[in-house]
Amino acid sequence: DSDKMVIHIDPGTAFGTGMHETTQLCIRQLKKYVTEDTEILDVGCGSGILGMLALKFGAKHSVGTDLDPCAIDATYENMDNNGISRDQYEVMIGNIIDEDKVGYEKYDIVAANILADVLVPLTPVIIHQMKKGGIYITSGIIEDKEDVVVKAVKEAGLEVLEVNHQGEWVSVTARKN
Repeated sequence: DSDKMVIHIDPGTAFGTGMHETTQLCIRQLKKYVTEDTEILDVGCGSGILGMLALKFGAKHSVGTDLDPCAIDATYENMDNNGISRDQYEVMIGNIIDEDKVGYEKYDIVAANILADVLVPLTPVIIHQMKKGGIYITSGIIEDKEDVVVKAVKEAGLEVLEVNHQGEWVSVTARKN
């Protein structure tokens, strides 16, 4: 595996080993959109895999948030196992819908690999954290919820760039204009 990028993940009780279709959909989009200047916010970071991979793909800085204290612990452990420092990846517990600790108009990419029922109310809120031209990468969407999420993304004023499928799962990628 000398030509492969290796990342060691133990999700503990959090989501995110990298094997699930929704995670793989997000990873492909991160690889496509991350640049060396990227500031990324991973909402519902779980194991921290998306924020860590963004850094491995060259992002400047990651912030992860999750409601579950176990996810925060898992992310810190995975950061340690992968040589990622606390100044590269900040992790916060909390709900960005109800409180804002992450900052406004700060992020080039916001990733949210969360169920559609959370993405719909989250999307009109998350646009305030995104810079103009920022990319919104979502997944965790079962096929029959695709239209609801695409509608929410468009109603939030975002331009849908891509809708991708893997198995019965969907990823929607959009841009803030």
